[in-house]
Amino acid sequence: MDNRKFLLFVGGVFLFLCGFAWADDWTFPNLNNDDKTNFIDFALLAQNWQTEGSGLVGDLDGSDTVDIDDLMVFSWYWLTEYSQYQQCERADLDGDGIVAFEDVAVLAQNWLKEGQGLRGDFDNSDSIDCNDLSVVVDCWLEGTRPTQVWEQFKAALAASDINLAVSCFTEVSTENYRNFFEQAESYMPQMASEMSELIFMRQEEEIAYYDLLREEDGTVYAYPVLFVLEETGEWKIYDF
Repeated sequence: MDNRKFLLFVGGVFLFLCGFAWADDWTFPNLNNDDKTNFIDFALLAQNWQTEGSGLVGDLDGSDTVDIDDLMVFSWYWLTEYSQYQQCERADLDGDGIVAFEDVAVLAQNWLKEGQGLRGDFDNSDSIDCNDLSVVVDCWLEGTRPTQVWEQFKAALAASDINLAVSCFTEVSTENYRNFFEQAESYMPQMASEMSELIFMRQEEEIAYYDLLREEDGTVYAYPVLFVLEETGEWKIYDF
């Protein structure tokens, strides 16, 4: 059995059993840029099967080779669409949990450069241009993990942006916090500046508990912050 037939056989098995993989620092297998993972993407991966080198189409785990590990990643996303979370996670170039000016600075270092494996080449076109910048713009101040959502919330407070601030909360909490921020709008930037470190405490299934440290008159206090994982797969603030 030659390599291509072997790939098709193993690919069929993995696509049938898709889900037996761990989603870590993977690249979403949107290889033909149609925002879906399907047979077209599989064919592109197959072209580089067991090929080694940097910037290979199909090297989803960043190992500089297209192999069984990449096929596992591919299987995880089989027939799924490219969500904003996956796109924005990739746009977080400095890995601080939120897409902001620091990520633009990283992208700017490669602006209008051409080549494979460039940081900021979100559309895999081997060049950094306006299409890549539009990804950063679409994800501006976005975050989906609890810490990312919190940074988005703090940025909204600092900008006195009530709509963005309440978008970080669960649906059941939105109205109460909207009323609160409308009354305290002038104090929102001060609230953001007084917020210190967010400390993870524990997680119980779809509820995550954190403590927010805040210094008041020289004394550091801890205030509980509760996050809930919604059906959309996004973490939202329930209470703080």
